[in-house]
Amino acid sequence: MSRPKTLNKRDKLLLTALCSGLIATAFGTTLEAQAKKSKKSDKAAATKTDDKAAARERLGEGVKLLMFKNSRAALAKFNEALRLDPDFALAYANRANAAMLMDNPKEAIADATKAIDLDPNLAAAYVNRSWAYNKTRQYEKAIADCDKAIALKSDLVIAYTNRSNAYNQLGKHDLALKDCNKIIALNPNFAMAYLNRAHTNIGLANFKDAVNDCNKVIELNPHLSRAYLNRGHARRELGELDQALTDIDKAISMNGKLASAYYNRSRIYEAKAEQDLEKARKLGFVHQVDDD
Repeated sequence: MSRPKTLNKRDKLLLTALCSGLIATAFGTTLEAQAKKSKKSDKAAATKTDDKAAARERLGEGVKLLMFKNSRAALAKFNEALRLDPDFALAYANRANAAMLMDNPKEAIADATKAIDLDPNLAAAYVNRSWAYNKTRQYEKAIADCDKAIALKSDLVIAYTNRSNAYNQLGKHDLALKDCNKIIALNPNFAMAYLNRAHTNIGLANFKDAVNDCNKVIELNPHLSRAYLNRGHARRELGELDQALTDIDKAISMNGKLASAYYNRSRIYEAKAEQDLEKARKLGFVHQVDDD
């Protein structure tokens, strides 16, 4: 059996140099790959940061558009914000707001729910969903959302407003009154608070208080048709029929789709007719029915 050939010193040096070169080449390749990967990761992170910043800008633009009631343009901005940052909870919450202004409460509920899933502590999402629940007559759910929003932010006027609306619809006027009073304490110049309290006082048969609240609403914002409607209703209950009719006519001239305004006017006409009949009787008028 032949013995393995022994490498001489020169061959050992060559082999060592060759192996060292291979290792260096492989190590260099690994470093290059890692550098490329790191560069790509940094670039992706930078892009993601840029997208989030751009998403915030689109959100801000959309909110400004909502302030001017340009809901459709605002919706486009919120959609763009969510394209840039699909997990942007505040964009979903504001898109819910836009959906409500466009009379799409089901879409609003879906968006607000998504916002809550992403950020359970986002008070605005609960507020906007409560608005949508009120619109779809899911009053208990609206109250639960307002409770959550108030727990997160105790001075959130719109949460008390939405909750008072829900309480009124459920006939819980005492609870609604507490919320209305809380709103007015937080913001004494908020016309909607007085309007809600007028509605509440009508439910509690506090008609003089309701008239006073409507007077305050009209002082703060004379363009709210429901202020004239509620004052007309309260005045009808107080027997102030001429003033009530003037208020109801005003409400209808401002908004011809107020069904309760027409109902109140019909009741005023009935009451005035009864007054006229009574006066006729006192003056000796006898109504004769012809026999067939």
